[in-house]
Amino acid sequence: MSARPAVALRWAPAWVVAVVALWPLPMATNVLLGAGALAAAGWLLLRRSSGGGGLLSGPAWALTSVLFCAYWLPEIAAALDAESGWPAWRSALLDLRLLPALWLAAAAVADAGGRRRVFTGLALVALVWALDALVAVATGSSLLHGVYAWLAPHSGGFVVCPQGTTWGPAPISAFAGCGAWQGLALASLSPFALALGARFGMLAWMLVALVMAAAIAATSTPMAWIAFACVLLLELRRRPGWRHGLSVLAVACAGVGLSWALASTGPSRPLAEGGGLKATRMQAAFDATSAQWRGALCVALAHPLNGAGVGGLEPALRDCLPAAATVAAVAARALPLLLDVFAETGAAGLLLWLAGVALAWRAWRFADAAARHGAWPALQALMAMLFPLNASLPTYAAPWGAALLLMAGLYAGALWGREREQGAMARNGDPID
Repeated sequence: MSARPAVALRWAPAWVVAVVALWPLPMATNVLLGAGALAAAGWLLLRRSSGGGGLLSGPAWALTSVLFCAYWLPEIAAALDAESGWPAWRSALLDLRLLPALWLAAAAVADAGGRRRVFTGLALVALVWALDALVAVATGSSLLHGVYAWLAPHSGGFVVCPQGTTWGPAPISAFAGCGAWQGLALASLSPFALALGARFGMLAWMLVALVMAAAIAATSTPMAWIAFACVLLLELRRRPGWRHGLSVLAVACAGVGLSWALASTGPSRPLAEGGGLKATRMQAAFDATSAQWRGALCVALAHPLNGAGVGGLEPALRDCLPAAATVAAVAARALPLLLDVFAETGAAGLLLWLAGVALAWRAWRFADAAARHGAWPALQALMAMLFPLNASLPTYAAPWGAALLLMAGLYAGALWGREREQGAMARNGDPID
């Protein structure tokens, strides 16, 4: 099978990096994501007679399709009797565009050159965001905020915090002060930054880890810190020895310390509601989160088979919580991943998600050492995003849901890219054009 057809999609690595770089602007992200998906779907239709081996290997096609089905089929099952009716079906139908986008992301990293360009680009995006966050904490102004603010009026505006507020230690940032999105984005991209630093030795890896730890701590997002802790633990597993273990622990502690030092010595800035972070506000946030967890569990038990439907959690909370608690719960919107999936898609959706995770892990176990090495940063990022005890952004809300599938595509493509199949064909004596 010829690899020449894949040359027509040589823009795919740049597309992946651009989609991620536009995460602070969700409307622009969706437009670019949809344009890439349409282009990939059109190209595949035109090339249907020549097969798909030049784009992805057989296992890569299968894995990407299975991962998409594990995400999308729960939407369909939940929409069957969703109270919202047509909006639930519309959301499911619109998410069909993510399948060719997932294929395109996998094709972008299906060979060594594509993986190097995509992973390096994502690492640079993460480092630029991290350094900008530290500058914003130290000086009170963001270098990137002006760039995104210039694009925002033409692309639907900044990302909206799930908590409904934009307060944080750095209210002016690339993400307009949305600590939840910024923290999770940095944690999700940190494996690529660490992989880039590791190319230049242990000292460079330590420096990159310190920068990422400090930037994530500066977002004041506990869920992001949990995700980054997962990444560091996975790095520790790959770097055995007590010295490396101490180095990882030191990076984590130093990152938190550096962040607090910058925040305490930087210029004082009023937050969105004025003043600092007070105990009463922390208690209010805790109460709101607890209320939503109780409400989501109530909704899940009321719709145990296929859930309340995608986007139906907030309306269903009114039947489970008092009015005041409902408002607080809707404002919090910080559910653990498993509870979020269970509440919106029920036991059927949760089982499909677990089946997708099991198949992804099975693919990892059957891959060879070279394939695992190439896909390691993408696996770390995916595990950080899917950590089941981590309070995540809404799983089926744009652009976080699209970000999950994009990372799944990078994992599948890096693990079972087209060069794996070509290598097997060469060893069997089959000609390769």
